[in-house]
Amino acid sequence: MSVSVDILDLHEVLISCGKERSEDVKLYRHANHKRSVDRYGLDLEEMIRTGDLEIYQSVQRNRQLGEGLVAFFMGESGRLSRFLGVWQVTSIHDWQHDSPRAAEARDKKYLRDDGIWHELEHDARFDAFANRLIIEWPEAGRHHQWLVENGVERRRIQIREIRAIGIHRPFPGFDDVILGYGELKGLIGSDAGGWKEALSSTRGVYLITDTERGDLYVGSATGANGIWERWSNYVSSGHGGNKVMIDRVAEIVVFADNLQFSVIETLGNLASRADGIAAEVRWKKKLGKRATVLNGN
Repeated sequence: MSVSVDILDLHEVLISCGKERSEDVKLYRHANHKRSVDRYGLDLEEMIRTGDLEIYQSVQRNRQLGEGLVAFFMGESGRLSRFLGVWQVTSIHDWQHDSPRAAEARDKKYLRDDGIWHELEHDARFDAFANRLIIEWPEAGRHHQWLVENGVERRRIQIREIRAIGIHRPFPGFDDVILGYGELKGLIGSDAGGWKEALSSTRGVYLITDTERGDLYVGSATGANGIWERWSNYVSSGHGGNKVMIDRVAEIVVFADNLQFSVIETLGNLASRADGIAAEVRWKKKLGKRATVLNGN
């Protein structure tokens, strides 16, 4: 379960992880809005899963990150913001900068001729709180601001919550459930954020996507513990007992890491096995045999 925090201060937590009290640190808040999807095809949660977050935040329209430590956050509901980690800005350059990471950013279309490149070095000292620590963003409308500037603490920020290990975000509603295999593994080991309660109390039809090949599997969950119970089987085995997926796991050790889980229809907690199979068949017809390769039928 998550932990409510009434007395912890953000700066004190950073100091407990190894930051010097007088060491400057800037706060930067990503807004997880539609613009990143329109421009890059990914939202921030997907960037975290794919490992593109560092490249994304290395590109800015000006030199607003400064040089030194930057604590990055992602906006959730209202002004609540989730801590993503700390990076050190080691240097700042124009978009043509010659470095492996900048070249990768250009290849992936994150870095264009209107961007400023910040060379970032991840600081692992603070990772114990990454994706767990929640604050209320101090000033609306300002997505970057100083916590400590020129050795002086500019503001005190109270920590609102520290989430249990294994859960990055509260349950978003069934329409927005999209989980990579790694995130699902962490989630199954935790009942935080309302995920277990929601997924175990609802039966439904789910979709598994092999993000490497684009192949799909449509399944239904109508057991006593609903979707949670069925997805737990995939976490324990990597294939959930499905023959086609068993073969792929045997062929490719990392196959399971490419899997993405989502809910495509909820059936309520009274749905029978027959109801689930009927809905499953309907979705297979909608998606077509060529798409649902992982079903093997």
